[in-house]
Amino acid sequence: MIKFFRHIRQRLLVENRFSKYALYAIGEIVLVVIGILIALQINNWNEKRKERAVEVNFLKNLKADLVSELENSTYFANYRFEKAEASAALINGEAPQTIEDVERYTDTYERVFIWNTFVPNNNTFKELLSSGNLSLIKNDSIKNRLLELDKTYVAIASGEDHMRREFETYLYDPHAENMLALGFFDLTEPAFGFPKRLSAKDIESSLHKKLIEDANWQHQDQKFINGLRLSFMNNGYLAGIHRDLVKYIEDLISLIDKEIAK
Repeated sequence: MIKFFRHIRQRLLVENRFSKYALYAIGEIVLVVIGILIALQINNWNEKRKERAVEVNFLKNLKADLVSELENSTYFANYRFEKAEASAALINGEAPQTIEDVERYTDTYERVFIWNTFVPNNNTFKELLSSGNLSLIKNDSIKNRLLELDKTYVAIASGEDHMRREFETYLYDPHAENMLALGFFDLTEPAFGFPKRLSAKDIESSLHKKLIEDANWQHQDQKFINGLRLSFMNNGYLAGIHRDLVKYIEDLISLIDKEIAK
């Protein structure tokens, strides 16, 4: 093809047909420019296609994290609500009178005492932030929702940290100082995990009076009661956040599905 065009140029010059040669030269330049533009367009299209492939891969990973987070937030919504429920039961219940009452009382306050920390499933989002690749997500609604979700995670962590300090001051420390520790666990032999749980009938009769007195002290101690009230409020508050998160994440997953399908 190049030889063909060169031959035409040479013939026009030999024939001294300058005006036609000039028109031809201009036409050749236009063709070259058009070729360059087409090549650039193809290159841009290939780059956009590669970027889109990377974006879709991130979107799929984000969705996988969020699907896992649905289960996680659902669990913590129920977990926090049950702790608030147990706190209310201790605040409003009757003082234990028998060893069986103490067993039930112990079961209830252990539901309050057990501590789990919320850890969000957001590895893909953290990767996007740390690598500076969040801009690869072109849908602004998705980006904004991810940023708002991250802010909610920070708020939950702050709430848990605040509540942990209250638990230690109002519940854990007074309990450790004034109660028979682990009275309903079998401490005669080690186990993988928690030791065997004992029932009221397994408790030696010589310990009954001490356990009943301890439970009554705990039931009436104002500092401990204040701790239960704080637990009731804080756990209920966090339970509500997690419940709302479930709906928020479901909507975000739906938005990502639509973006992937484009």
